[in-house]
Amino acid sequence: MTNLLRNVAALIAALTILQLAGGLLGVRIPLAFTSGEHSRTELGLIAACYSAGYMMGAMIATTLLSRVGHIRVYAACAAIFAAATLALYFSSDMWNWGVVRLVSGIVVALMFAAIESWMNSSIGSASRGEVMSVYMVMTKAALAVGPFLASNYAPSAPEPWMIAAGIAAVSMVPVCFTSTAEPTPPKAQPLALVEQFATAPAAVIAAFGAGLTNAGVLALAPLYAAEHYGANAAAEFYSAAFTGSLLLQWPAGRVSDRVDRRLVIAALAAIAAVSAFGLALYSGHLARWAAVGLFFIWGAGALSFYGIAVAHMADRATHGRLAQSAAGILFVWAAGSVAGPILQGPLVDLFGVAGMFWFAGAAAVLVVAGMFWRKTTREEAHTKEEFAPQIGTSVAAGEIAYGEDTNPSGGLASGAAPPKTAS
Repeated sequence: MTNLLRNVAALIAALTILQLAGGLLGVRIPLAFTSGEHSRTELGLIAACYSAGYMMGAMIATTLLSRVGHIRVYAACAAIFAAATLALYFSSDMWNWGVVRLVSGIVVALMFAAIESWMNSSIGSASRGEVMSVYMVMTKAALAVGPFLASNYAPSAPEPWMIAAGIAAVSMVPVCFTSTAEPTPPKAQPLALVEQFATAPAAVIAAFGAGLTNAGVLALAPLYAAEHYGANAAAEFYSAAFTGSLLLQWPAGRVSDRVDRRLVIAALAAIAAVSAFGLALYSGHLARWAAVGLFFIWGAGALSFYGIAVAHMADRATHGRLAQSAAGILFVWAAGSVAGPILQGPLVDLFGVAGMFWFAGAAAVLVVAGMFWRKTTREEAHTKEEFAPQIGTSVAAGEIAYGEDTNPSGGLASGAAPPKTAS
């Protein structure tokens, strides 16, 4: 295991560094954008642009990896991401920000696809779970730490943008200097979304619900924290959500190996709903520690059930279709991530920042209802894949967790599709 981790250590290090920038930008972007008198509806559109860009990057990932290789794709995209991050400081126009965030989504998707495809080719089936555990812990911890790297600067200060851009640039170093050989270029399978819904409707519902709920809340939560508890509280809120998910996702996954995964998804969504409604009802009246604690609980539920949905799809996917199924799930997740911020932004403008929690709670309740509806209409899978921690990054992450399939023509079924990680 030690030798195996040494082989992929540089790759994990690159994405861990990148996620430090993602965590920083996750807090900085909403605070800086709304400080320029932009509405929450406009912020929702900016967040949706990032998710839409991620989907676009996913669609071209395998083509670019085949043409120029993994190192060149990652290095070029990291440079573009750094430049795009700096560009946000020099304009306050919504349309300029939308284009920049669209480009950022494209290149971040390509970076995750390049590294995770590379990791997948470098590990064996016996160690996939351990590698994925290390990878998940490191990258989620980086998302939790990132907001504190520039938490004391004013929203209009240039330093946070410079720090985030510098971090993105530094993430190239482990990739460029690694001695691990680049893998064979991947080949993609079509998404076949209708087939994915027929295979595991509950997984599709949960994935869409995760995107719908989480993307908008993560984009708007820093505003809630800043409005009620001061700008410095924004970093605490953002970090608390990812810390909660980091602590609960693995235990919840192990429980789902023993009981119906749909019940586990329903339980996690219920936790998210109750905590979201609590934040909405008592908005501004909670002590700071209590509000951060509730947001920690929200993150533990809302940011954890996507991984269980991927495992549920893996249970039901036919042989040779895992990569196709993972691509479909991620595409559905990204579609929810586009819709969520667009819908939540106007609610916040109309009903205040707490409106996002009413929306998030209602969306989580619908996920709970969907899980119980599927449980009453379809039996549990007779055999299960052992749960492996899973985050929404690229389709290669699903292959790392559950193994790489071969498609009917014998080619590797590896591709890339959408997340909500490095912002």
